[in-house]
Amino acid sequence: MLGVGFCMWLMSQALYEIGALCLWCSLAWAATIAMFWYTTAHNLRHGVLRAPDALVAGVREFHWVVPVTWYLSIVMLIATRWWAYWQTLL
Repeated sequence: MLGVGFCMWLMSQALYEIGALCLWCSLAWAATIAMFWYTTAHNLRHGVLRAPDALVAGVREFHWVVPVTWYLSIVMLIATRWWAYWQTLL
């Protein structure tokens, strides 16, 4: 959890303080999110993390929703951060 929190902090620094987007950094964000979520989902399924049965059933059925939503949120942050630049490409 600390790793994904640190990764999201680094993302905010890259987008809003540094103002540059690095391909390797973006790949590290994507890998960290996937590892965090699927490790959490595995731990929920196997009872390592206690949760209500409805939540565990939801995670089993819709395990892809959280990372897809997270990735789309990051894409939207990137798109809005450099919207002026994207418009010059059209």
